[in-house]
Amino acid sequence: MSSTTVLPRLAPLSLALLAPLASPITYTNAYANADANDADLDPVVVTATTLADTGYRPSASTIATGRATDFLAEARTVDAITAQVLADSGADSLTDAMAYVAGVTQANTMGGTEAGFIKRGFGSNSDGSILRDGIRQPRNVFPLFTTERVEVLKGPGSFRYGIQEPGGVINLVSKKPQYEWQRHISGQGSSFGGGTASVDVTGPLGDTGAAFRVIVGQQDEDYWRNFGNNRQTVIAPSLSWEDNDTRLWLAYEYRDYDLTLDRGTAFVDGQAVDIPRTRRLDEDWSGVEGHDQSFTARWEQDLSPAWTSRLTYGWNRRQYDDGQPRVLSVDEDGNASRRADANHGFDRRVIYTAAELLGDIELAGVRHEMTLGLDHERRRDYLADRYLGETDTISIYDPDDGDIDLDGATYQTGRSHRLDEINATAAYIDDNLHLGERWILGLGGRYQYTEQYGGQGRPFEVETDTDDTVFLPHASLLYRIDPRTSAYVSYSESFVPNSPDSDSGRTFDPEEGRGWEVGLKRRLLGDRLEASLAWFDITKGNVVVSDNGTSRAIGKSGLQGVELSLQGQLTETTSLLANYAWTDAEILDDADGGTEGNELPNVARHTASLLLAQALPLNPDYGRWRVGGGVRYVGSRAGDDANSFTLDDYTVADAFVAWDNGWLGDATHLQLNMKNLFDTTYYPSSGGNTRVVVGEPLEVTLGASVSF
Repeated sequence: MSSTTVLPRLAPLSLALLAPLASPITYTNAYANADANDADLDPVVVTATTLADTGYRPSASTIATGRATDFLAEARTVDAITAQVLADSGADSLTDAMAYVAGVTQANTMGGTEAGFIKRGFGSNSDGSILRDGIRQPRNVFPLFTTERVEVLKGPGSFRYGIQEPGGVINLVSKKPQYEWQRHISGQGSSFGGGTASVDVTGPLGDTGAAFRVIVGQQDEDYWRNFGNNRQTVIAPSLSWEDNDTRLWLAYEYRDYDLTLDRGTAFVDGQAVDIPRTRRLDEDWSGVEGHDQSFTARWEQDLSPAWTSRLTYGWNRRQYDDGQPRVLSVDEDGNASRRADANHGFDRRVIYTAAELLGDIELAGVRHEMTLGLDHERRRDYLADRYLGETDTISIYDPDDGDIDLDGATYQTGRSHRLDEINATAAYIDDNLHLGERWILGLGGRYQYTEQYGGQGRPFEVETDTDDTVFLPHASLLYRIDPRTSAYVSYSESFVPNSPDSDSGRTFDPEEGRGWEVGLKRRLLGDRLEASLAWFDITKGNVVVSDNGTSRAIGKSGLQGVELSLQGQLTETTSLLANYAWTDAEILDDADGGTEGNELPNVARHTASLLLAQALPLNPDYGRWRVGGGVRYVGSRAGDDANSFTLDDYTVADAFVAWDNGWLGDATHLQLNMKNLFDTTYYPSSGGNTRVVVGEPLEVTLGASVSF
């Protein structure tokens, strides 16, 4: 039997449910480390073991079911960006972290002020698919000061997370308080100018059973194009407490920021305009300024050795103003028409409450891992005031910066005071039935009632007042072929009430998605390396797309694809993350727009990445050295739903070297990262032909940290 470690004072079931609160916990079974050639499988034994990330090999994941589930027992694709991957790649934002995830491409990012991703063909910066500790977050850029690791659930996730696109969800797992003292101070400088700094302190509060953590992070960096600056400050205290049967976690985060809003460059006649990639077509006042707050509370109570209750509450609020000279068009002679726009008083909130009962019981000789839950979510998106300024025309070859501003801008009475509110209440059940030693049958469903209310204008005019009731089933069947191999098939559905178009106020019917997945998973080299292969098929109706800020419905879209990944440790000193995804996505029905048969925008047919790291076998008296590098490939993508232009494929290489020594405190760490090593020019995403994002050039960062 594989060795297990039982934390003091906690029952086995409690450990399996504790993963969102502390170190990841998972069920292990009696044949987890058996020889792959063994003919017979021993019975599954429920134990608990701490299984933290080891290098690139992920720990058990909670994203699919809310309980820690082992890689081979999960009938879905779950990708993980471990703490070591984040460190080696030098990621300081969620956009950086997602660069090495299979089948994910960048979506519209609202000029670099919001994270947006296409996952298995679907997604946007406003799709609500980004979670923190399982709770939906308002649109944001998501710096990683407080993030331990990132998990990605592929395919429809509405069963557990309600309103969601069918492509998948992304979960940022927060750094939790620890019961041993840890102090970490770090700083980093960038070749762009400026850098980041952070302080992270955690430890026990005496013998009270409580522990705390305080993280403070600061970014102040020059923007890489010809003008701009990004500044943000994060303050994040958290507290945890536990006794024999109870666990409590409280976390608060405040972020203040002033970010550059850069809509990128333009394409004319299908080609990028011939100007230096550093040249912006807007003004130095183009930006977003505001602050975010979030509070999360989770309480778990063991009711018996088999049952645990969990209460979760999350409150998130983002308040900001923005302004930009919006490029409306660029003609063949390089004349760009611009208009000064501003939005004041954005107030975006998400309030989430859930009550769950989790059990691990035996009924009629069958083991059931059951979850019974109720949740309620309120999403409120409000804009107080909207302004339109005058227009001007500049030459993109010799722009006259400072020629346009918001002085004398016209207040938009009919488009201000805009509200879009969604209230969703649901009951759900999930049951994983262990049928003998090899089979796991997963059955469940979510019954959800959704109300949507919205409108705009002074005086306020209601434009949306609807409600929907939907049942979202999911089912899966997993077979353990041998101790290190499993195969599965799964089916799930999704549901998304569409928001009205921000410019016209036009409303749309809800999107409904359905997804199938068939997969094979295997552990290699003992338990060091995890390999997975998945085929998927997803269709979605009432799809809404945006082109240069205008939204419209295109009817139905669908895709098929294959993903292959390999992640973990080749040896104790060699780490590997490799993946490839083929995605064939197209518009299946568009009676009004005539785009049927076109490719979906920003969806690459081929994506691949490789990240390799090696600890050097040098004399440890001179410190420990680690070197590595990565390559990311993204195939060509349609720039809009009309397929009027194409973003070329690109390959970007990265490299790093790290050195750990004992100069200061318990550990001193120095790391040099080179991103876009060969200074490739590329275009990661498009929001229309006047809103094409320009990829960052070569950046060199030098970081240092000390722990004690």
